[in-house]
Amino acid sequence: MTESSFTAPPPSAPGRNEETEAVMNATREERIPKHMAPQNGQIRLFNNPLLERLSKISPVTVFAVYFPVIVFAAWKSFAIGISLSTFLTLFIFGLAVWTLFEYLMHRYVFHFVPRGEFQERISFLFHGVHHQYPNDKKRLVMPIALSLLIGVLLFILSRPLFGNLVWAYAAGFATGYLAYDMTHYSIHHFKNPKGKFFKRLWKSHLDHHFRDSSKGYGVSSRFWDHIFGTLPVPKSVGKTL
Repeated sequence: MTESSFTAPPPSAPGRNEETEAVMNATREERIPKHMAPQNGQIRLFNNPLLERLSKISPVTVFAVYFPVIVFAAWKSFAIGISLSTFLTLFIFGLAVWTLFEYLMHRYVFHFVPRGEFQERISFLFHGVHHQYPNDKKRLVMPIALSLLIGVLLFILSRPLFGNLVWAYAAGFATGYLAYDMTHYSIHHFKNPKGKFFKRLWKSHLDHHFRDSSKGYGVSSRFWDHIFGTLPVPKSVGKTL
């Protein structure tokens, strides 16, 4: 991505506002911090071969682990006797909560500003490695051990709120996570997706990587970027992505 693609429009350009002007006039390092700057190739994260192996994951493995989890949670829901309407309501609610969790996790945890060498290392291991090496196809989905740990902790925290109904909610939340991982892998692995919805997701996420890492935090949905005003600024100001 070249700097010329960020040339500010003339004063009469339709849709131009202060935020748009600030983004267009920002330097590349302001749009993409040094620890998030993309480059070609791959990198070895750990000297330990087991840790290195665990840091790489196939989307097939993610599907093979989480699809049975979703099926089990759905089965467990009906096994305790909840109605179909209750299940669908909680499932959809869990799916919706996932989209907000995805946005907040990406924006405030994955993109926290590191201070000092230790925080820089943590930031790199958590998310910086993906930004610096976005074409490393073996690191496009979260390692299973980490995602399962987070999932178990969230399930434990959710159980007091939902009681036995937590299984239906968890099925929706886990489906959201699986959709997120599959969407993220597809965006980086495939080009020119079909359909307006997927084209917008694809464009928004690539803009997040290569144009402005402070925008476009939603991966499986752009809804919360709309709500919180973090949609990527289009190259052609006034044109809706």
